[in-house]
Parts: sequence; structure tokens; C-alpha cells
Amino acid sequence: MTEKAPGATRLIEGLFREPGLMEALQTEPEKVYEKYSLTDAEKEALRDGSFSALGNIGVHPVLRMHYQMVLNPDMANHVTIRDFLSRLEKEKRNG
Repeated sequence: MTEKAPGATRLIEGLFREPGLMEALQTEPEKVYEKYSLTDAEKEALRDGSFSALGNIGVHPVLRMHYQMVLNPDMANHVTIRDFLSRLEKEKRNG
């Protein structure tokens, strides 16, 4: 199976593993995008940051949730897996 968004996937996976990456993404996103050789579609989706934008390029649902927590750290205090699954189901219905 071919990964649809390999650069975005590697970047999101690295956000919680690579020291300084989260800060670099917040302060110099274009440099980070270049480092991960992102396509224009991946860059656009990461800038948008929504579940649907990330889903449209093929980012795994769990990684979409992780990225949401990077964009809004307070989200972790309010979101349960039920909320996430509800959003995912809504997204599937709406295409």
C-alpha cells in the first residue's frame, strides 16, 4: 500500500519525537515543510490543519488528532476518543 502523504505523515509523527520540531513548525513552518520535502497539497493541508484537509491528502485519523493537539494543546483537555470518532464519522458522511 502506497502512503498518500508520506512527508506530512513523517512530519506529524516527528512532532512528538524530535526535540524542537514542534517549536520550529510554529515559528518557521516553511523551513520545516522544506526539510520534509512536502508537496504543495501537503503544505496546504497542514496550513489549514482541519481534519478534512488532512484526510483529503491521506493522513491517518490518529495522526490527524495528534496534529490537532499540536495546533491547539488545550484540546487534549476537552477531547475524548468519543468526540474524535464522532467527528470522523461526520466527515465520512460528508465526504
